[in-house]
Amino acid sequence: MQKEPMKCLNLFIRSRNGQGRLWSVALLLCLVLAAGRAAGGALSEPEAIARVRLPAYKKIKLDDGLTLLLMERHALPLVSFHWLMKSGGALCDGPGQEGLASLTAKLLRKGTQSRSADQISEALDFVGAQFDAGASLEYASGSAEFVGKDLELAVDLVSDTLLHPSFPPEEVDKMIKQEIDGIKEAKAIPRQVIGRYYEGFLYRPHLYGRPVSGTETSLPKIRREDIAGFHATHYVPNELILAVAGDFSASELEARLRDKFAPWKPGTAARPDLKEPPRFEGRRALIVDKPDATQTFFQFGNLGLARTNRDWVAVQVVNTLFGGRFTSMINSELRIKSGLTYGANSRFGARQLPGSFAISSFTPNESSGRALDLALEVLQALHEKGLTPEQLQSAKTYIQGQFGPTLQTNDQLAQTLCELEFYGLGPQYIDTLFDRIDAVTLADARKVIAAYFPLKDLAFVFLGRTSVIEPVAAKLASEVQKKAITAAGF
Repeated sequence: MQKEPMKCLNLFIRSRNGQGRLWSVALLLCLVLAAGRAAGGALSEPEAIARVRLPAYKKIKLDDGLTLLLMERHALPLVSFHWLMKSGGALCDGPGQEGLASLTAKLLRKGTQSRSADQISEALDFVGAQFDAGASLEYASGSAEFVGKDLELAVDLVSDTLLHPSFPPEEVDKMIKQEIDGIKEAKAIPRQVIGRYYEGFLYRPHLYGRPVSGTETSLPKIRREDIAGFHATHYVPNELILAVAGDFSASELEARLRDKFAPWKPGTAARPDLKEPPRFEGRRALIVDKPDATQTFFQFGNLGLARTNRDWVAVQVVNTLFGGRFTSMINSELRIKSGLTYGANSRFGARQLPGSFAISSFTPNESSGRALDLALEVLQALHEKGLTPEQLQSAKTYIQGQFGPTLQTNDQLAQTLCELEFYGLGPQYIDTLFDRIDAVTLADARKVIAAYFPLKDLAFVFLGRTSVIEPVAAKLASEVQKKAITAAGF
């Protein structure tokens, strides 16, 4: 904090207990100083945002192919584990077995050859530890956090659940039922499922359109033997990235992990040979009918770009302004100024191949047409007007200011190490990020707007009442498909 505001604050506090006139003068001085800062005077000089550097860590390749990443941090007596199985994602689900990878990951902590699900839970609860696992489209992952004194238990539980899950039949049946019930319950809450409908409509028949959690019809077909078989063929050490950050000795932990994972034999996991998904052409729409809906939820867009694309940083800078923060263009117009919605945003999905770009919002039935028109107008204005130098600098400062807190805790760092390794980005990606943000120019912004914020070719997905949405969709798209939300799948 600068000296002038601090002096003002001290004067304000001292004079509060004195005469009214002095208190008024002090308050007026504070307001004048604050106004000077807001107006861009000498007091408005922003403090420099500290450059973020990734703490040093050790990378080890074990004999079985397992990639081990160890980062010592001794400020707090905590240790965080994060693992990523490159061959454990939903892309590896068999035909008609959507949800297999997700079930396999979630069942890892539901029993091993030496521990029941209850025993695992009791061990975690006794030491106040956390443990979780799941699957995404491209990989499975898990995390665990322990107090440093319980490191031996942590290593034992993490290795045991990865190497020796037993998939008890009763736990499998319970999990499948929970997942099916979860899908049905989610369909009653449009915001929870519209993204799944959008990804399916945008990508299919490409595997990126596959529902990670499965469907009401695919899940009942999965048997315990399918899950055990998926684990046996896809959970192999040469596909695993294991990162640990926290209060430990790297050399001692390396020795423990080598010993625990020594029996694991490398294997060849079958992964689909993915081609780059084709871009969505023309303007087509899908209406997911929910007859009792009082609001219309919508997403529209097209393919974005791969996580490793050199334009990724410039796209994030532009998207911060367009739809990536509360004061973004799209939220300002649809929420703050017009009051048509409680929120509007845009996002780019991170994938090895081009992920999706989506503009999202929701609005009362009666304003469905106005909200869609306004969203498209904001997108059109982005292309026609571009950005100003002040907007560009604002986005850079915002991103840099928000980034530091995402790398403060052990679990954040362990997860980041895994993701950097998975995408082949390396520690230099973090170390040079601010420089690459600062290097984005107005010309760069114009280029990525033209390339990744499409106007002509758009996939529209609406979830709500068909009688309300159909006239809107017919005006926007040359082809309109319909399906009931009660129909299985997405």
